[in-house]
Amino acid sequence: MYSCIAVSLLTLVFTVFLSQQFSKSAMDETDKSNQVKINQIVKTSEFTLQKLRQFALRIYSDQSIALWINMGEDQYSPLTLDKAATSVRGFMSSEPFIRGIYLINFNIDQIYTSESSIYTTKDFYDQTMLDYIKNQKTPYLQYVNHEVGGESFLALVVPAAGPNQNFQGFVAILFSKPLLNENMLQISADDLNKIYIEGKNKEFILGNTDPALTKALMEIDKSAVDQGWKWKFGNETWSIQSERFPVEGWNIYHMAPISLWQAKVAKIRIQIIGSSIFLLLALLLYLFWQSYRSLKPLSDLVSQIRNKLGKEHAILQASNAGNEMAWIHSGFHSLVEKIEQLDSSIKSSKALVKDDFLRQWILNSKSSKPIEEFIRNQTQILETGSFRMAVIRLESYGRFEEQFDFASRKLLRFALGNIMVEVLSNHGFVAETVDFGSDHIVALISLSTSEEEMALAIGAMDDVKVQISRWLKLEVHAAISSVLDVEENLQIIYNQLYELTLMGFINHEDRVFTSDDLERYERGKDSDLDEALLKQVIQSVQLKNDKALEGYLDHLTLHMQELSYQECKLQLTHIIYSIMKSFKNYKTFQGMKSIHSFLEQFATLGEVKAWLYQVMLQTIEQNRKKNASSRKDEVAAEMIEYVRNHLHNPMLSVDDIAAHVSMSVNYARQIFKDQFNCSLSDYITDQRIEHVIKLLTTTDWTVADITEQSGFQTKSTFFAAFKRATGMTPNQYRMGKHDVEH
Repeated sequence: MYSCIAVSLLTLVFTVFLSQQFSKSAMDETDKSNQVKINQIVKTSEFTLQKLRQFALRIYSDQSIALWINMGEDQYSPLTLDKAATSVRGFMSSEPFIRGIYLINFNIDQIYTSESSIYTTKDFYDQTMLDYIKNQKTPYLQYVNHEVGGESFLALVVPAAGPNQNFQGFVAILFSKPLLNENMLQISADDLNKIYIEGKNKEFILGNTDPALTKALMEIDKSAVDQGWKWKFGNETWSIQSERFPVEGWNIYHMAPISLWQAKVAKIRIQIIGSSIFLLLALLLYLFWQSYRSLKPLSDLVSQIRNKLGKEHAILQASNAGNEMAWIHSGFHSLVEKIEQLDSSIKSSKALVKDDFLRQWILNSKSSKPIEEFIRNQTQILETGSFRMAVIRLESYGRFEEQFDFASRKLLRFALGNIMVEVLSNHGFVAETVDFGSDHIVALISLSTSEEEMALAIGAMDDVKVQISRWLKLEVHAAISSVLDVEENLQIIYNQLYELTLMGFINHEDRVFTSDDLERYERGKDSDLDEALLKQVIQSVQLKNDKALEGYLDHLTLHMQELSYQECKLQLTHIIYSIMKSFKNYKTFQGMKSIHSFLEQFATLGEVKAWLYQVMLQTIEQNRKKNASSRKDEVAAEMIEYVRNHLHNPMLSVDDIAAHVSMSVNYARQIFKDQFNCSLSDYITDQRIEHVIKLLTTTDWTVADITEQSGFQTKSTFFAAFKRATGMTPNQYRMGKHDVEH
């Protein structure tokens, strides 16, 4: 009960904490969503306004309209006005945002409106527009607020009249703000969020804020606030996200009422807490019922344990004699002790003796009389005087070892032996199995009385493979011997059969091998690895020729089908090591031993080849992504490091350096020449001279010792090179340096 109360309190505290985190997360997500929305509105609005600006330019550049607004009094023609009016009606019908168009011609002092009315500049009802056109100073097309007849529009005048321009014909276009709000800003009537667009002079441009909210927004100083901020107005607190129109220079504010989200979050919080309380109540009821159901059986079990252990048991003398769990632990401890005693007795039984004798019989070259007598008496293998031996081997034993621990592997091998005996019994064969603690099980099988006994034995072993795959999900290879007698050298037969099970790795044959197959898998005459072909494989990777790589790899592994398993595995280890070394991949494997163990994971030679092909394709792809210049820098640095590490070696040559960086000699020389503007041979000589100078000035070694340590092959070569570099002999250089220091 105390535990239940503690869990309940912790759950409630966690629920409250979770609801608070949810509330905070919800507000953060709302702000992020609003910011994303406002960014999208800015992009959409800029696109729409730009399109409308282009549309206005189309109106202005229309041939009929341009002709009318630019004609003089001597060119006046009613037909020209009629054509312009037709164009205006066409533009009005093609763009729903337009609510009015003014064609203004100051040359003839006339204004034509989209209502098909003509005015003079004096009697025109929209004198504000005329004043704006006469006084505008902006050098580009800019939208402005404009009111006509108590209704507000977004206006655009084409062309823009700068201080040095003298246009007499203009087109003024009035755009509907409600339609812009609805379609451009995506404002709906039931939207509780508010959008407010403010002009450069803090005037209201577009949005759905009411007059009081608009006025308050105009009055506050918004220059000191961040992109996202909170603002309280009246009884409401708003979460405001802002952004700027890059072209128009307007500021847009997206306002979300916090109270709305707080109400939703509070509702969800109540639901979470309520659900948690309901869950706790259900859990408490379940625990109460479970405890009530379980306690009485436990009490009965304790009573039985007390009766079995007796009144003289040591627990009665302990301080926790009244603890029922202590009695249960004591009872199980006693049970485990008895099981261990029983297990010890089983280990000393005849079954283990039989397994040991069978193992000795198989591993010894000759059977002893006591072992033979025991097998005749305790098994049915030698009832007919002859028998067969069979071996089943686990496929991909390396993966098997990684997947299961020692105890599990032992149990699985025990299961393998049991399935083998059971299946052979169903086919009319008596068998005894032996586990050698490795990747295989050996069976000794009695002969049947059928004339087609060999075919039946092979069929039975096929069935063994099928049943192991079905029940244990393990794949095995199997081999069975010809008829044997008690005088046979079973150790040789055992080794041959085990070798036959390994042949499935090479040729991927899924069948039961027999002793007749031994001749097919004798080692071929030409079993050596083709080193030249291996170099071609490596070269094809270096040249990034994946098509040639696949062909070379197939030819390189073709002869392995004639090798023994061990020889095949040895050559594969050599191939993998050579490839990894060539491309300096020292992280995957730690030497040949780790490669040898890694090959245990593969079931067939084809799997190894496919894996190796994929690894080399990845190497090709990585090399393709490298920048050519960075690769040259890397190669040049490698060559320098190799020279410095092998400077003392008199046999150091350009060929050695080119082989180290896996390149041709000419290409290595060219790269070094391009990078350092000197030949590789000259660099080696210069480095050796520098090393000689260092030894002459810092040691008292003889010139002969220094010559040997500097990698010069002969004294004459050394003296000639030193004289050419310094203009003096080594002794003269040392003495001259000594005189300078003193």
